[in-house]
Amino acid sequence: MTRRRNSIWSVLASLMILSLIASACTSTQGPQTQAGDYDPEGELITNMGSEPDTIDPHKASFLGEIGIVMQVFEGLMSLDPKTLKPIPAAAAKDPEVSADGLTYKYTLRDGLKYSDGSPLTAKDFAYGYTRTCSPQNAGDYGFVLFIIKGCDAWYHMDPKKATPAELDAGKASLGIKVLSPKELEFTLIEPAAYFPSITYMWVGMPARESDVTKGGDKWTEPATYIGNGPFKLSEWKHNEKMVFERNTNYRQEVKLKKKTQVMITEGAVAFAAYRSNELDTTGVAAEDLRSIESDPALKAQMVDSGGSCTFYYGFNNAKPPFDDQKVRLAFAKSFDREAYIKDVQKTGQPAKAGFIRAGYPGYDETDTVQKFDVAAAKTLIASSKYASLTNPAFTGLKITYSSGARTKARMEWVQQQWKNNLGVDVALDPVDGTAYTALTKKPETTPQVFFLGWCADFPDPQNWHTTVWITKSGISSGRVSYSNPEFDKIVRAADQEKDATKRMSEYLKAGKILSNDAPAAWVYYDASPALIKPWVKGVTTTAIDAVLGQMRLWEIYVTKKG
Repeated sequence: MTRRRNSIWSVLASLMILSLIASACTSTQGPQTQAGDYDPEGELITNMGSEPDTIDPHKASFLGEIGIVMQVFEGLMSLDPKTLKPIPAAAAKDPEVSADGLTYKYTLRDGLKYSDGSPLTAKDFAYGYTRTCSPQNAGDYGFVLFIIKGCDAWYHMDPKKATPAELDAGKASLGIKVLSPKELEFTLIEPAAYFPSITYMWVGMPARESDVTKGGDKWTEPATYIGNGPFKLSEWKHNEKMVFERNTNYRQEVKLKKKTQVMITEGAVAFAAYRSNELDTTGVAAEDLRSIESDPALKAQMVDSGGSCTFYYGFNNAKPPFDDQKVRLAFAKSFDREAYIKDVQKTGQPAKAGFIRAGYPGYDETDTVQKFDVAAAKTLIASSKYASLTNPAFTGLKITYSSGARTKARMEWVQQQWKNNLGVDVALDPVDGTAYTALTKKPETTPQVFFLGWCADFPDPQNWHTTVWITKSGISSGRVSYSNPEFDKIVRAADQEKDATKRMSEYLKAGKILSNDAPAAWVYYDASPALIKPWVKGVTTTAIDAVLGQMRLWEIYVTKKG
């Protein structure tokens, strides 16, 4: 199937613009204060960077866009900040699952309302999920819902070629059914224990069809952008700021009265604004870390507990010399990841334990297959079909990357590591960002070696192993021409396994196979350091946040600054 993917393209874009957003820190509870410190009229001022392309929940695909959606809307499920397991949000309880694992029934909480006070029903959720599957909408994340019966086929219909009757039939075939004003049922194409995690995502946010119809292309303006989340969008001055107000009809008491997100695109300007108290929180760029570390007050205000991405060097598995697994693994074992963090990246963690990053379900600290080991790397080269680095297959090797000073420094570092440790010359091949994206989209143009990354959409091994590496349909497998039937068999079985312990065991097994196959060399797990002012309280962050404190937004508050 054809999949349009933006987690990876967001990563590629970030390699070009190198923006760090204060959104993806793992579970960290902000300092607690006495109740008397709470300012009921409090306003939180943050920086969102650039103007979002869209804040339509059924079209959003980039982090900043998703962060807006998650403040104004709430899904059937949320995620537990400590475990990242799905927990009820708009749903009253966990879904009821049929014996065959194909049917999920969700029951809504009593008395749910939109921010304007009107009732929220199962029909609104059904509309949201249906709209994401719709070929007329064609949201970039529609593929996430292909597990729902009929979604894949309907999504891929051509609205210009299909007849109205065919489009209607496609819609009617969807496994999305409203059982009552409070009950919604999904029918899946196969068992999928990860489905509740999908129902936390923005792709299934409820919406009133009347709002979307009335607003048309501009339905995301404040007048019709009506949601059920902790905040409501009250003002949007394009390219300047977005203002959110407390949703008094939310199912929890929201402590912040107001939240303003300004649009400062330059990291240095945002950092200066934070230091002058114009911002209450801000992301931290690597170049600012030294000044923060040297300032005790700023250092005390920084939180940095991880992100949602793994970055890696991809190898073209179809072309010499990387068509040999031993060569790929040798290159993966011949650079020092800890030195990379210390000397180049400055933030994050070395990827010393597999593709799934630390802090996520499926992380396997025993997966040390790609650990730094020069002697083992040389042995692998000698036992490969190319036998020696003097083989012509190693002549003219190059690593392609999106041009830029910091990216160049990263590539020069690994270039030197491979030279010093393996004795192989790898040339640098910088190209402009547009060309880089085009080259890495199709296997026939995939470079010999290139840099990319993956950021999770939801915290389940399925979203790492199956989504990225399964043969042909994986986000990276097709790009690097990777295929292993054994890996495919294990992850497909794990995807459908009902027993949680057995399921995780299978994913861990698959992870080691993947690391040993080395279609790519894991480099580092990202971090998103953030600065938070002392008067900002109640912040609980997770590794998958798209906006600071996403899973418990209603608990954030500020104290009286005077």
